[in-house]
Amino acid sequence: MTTTTTATERFEMLDPHDERLVPVLEELVRDYHDRYGDIDGHDARAEVYDGSAEKFFPEERGAFIALLDGDTAIATGGIRRLDDTTAEFKKIWSHPERRGQGLARRMLDKLEETSRELGYEKVYLMTGPRQPEADRLYQRSGYTPHFDASEFVVHPYVKALVPEANADALPESVRGPAPDFDGIAKLS
Repeated sequence: MTTTTTATERFEMLDPHDERLVPVLEELVRDYHDRYGDIDGHDARAEVYDGSAEKFFPEERGAFIALLDGDTAIATGGIRRLDDTTAEFKKIWSHPERRGQGLARRMLDKLEETSRELGYEKVYLMTGPRQPEADRLYQRSGYTPHFDASEFVVHPYVKALVPEANADALPESVRGPAPDFDGIAKLS
C-alpha cells in the first residue's frame, strides 16, 4: 500500500448536507447499486440517503468527517451515537481514483480518535458480503467480526476504543437475525 499525502490535505468536520459531499454520496449510490443492485428490494439511493443526517451532528454526539484535498473530498466517514458507550461508523468512503493510497485507513484512524474524544468506549460498524476490501481493512485494523458468512447478510464488527471496553459481543441494540433479502445471506 502506498500512502500519499499532499500539503493541501486536511481533515475537516462537515455538515452532512455540505455541497462538497454530493459527489461522495452519489459515488456511494453508484457503488452500492453496482455491488447489490441485482438483489430484489435493494435500493442504493435509499440506503445512502437514509434520512439520518441529523444523527451526525455534534449535538447528537456525532460527527461527519471528510479528508479534503483542496475542496475535494477524497475520503469520508460518519460517527453517530448507537448507545451511551458505542459509536456507529457509517459512510466510510475513499475516492475511486485514490484507492490503494491508505485513505480509508487514515479515515478509520480519525474516526476512532474523534469517537474517543466524544466519550465513546467502542465502535460498531458493518459492511456487506460483496465488499471484501472493507472486510480486510476492518480485520487488519483490529475489529472483531461478528458474523458467519454462510448465515448473515451483513458483516458486523466491533472494536474496543478503550482497554476496559468489551468487543466480544454486538451491542444490544443491533443483536438479532440478519434482515431477509431473498437469499442474499448465501451471496459472497
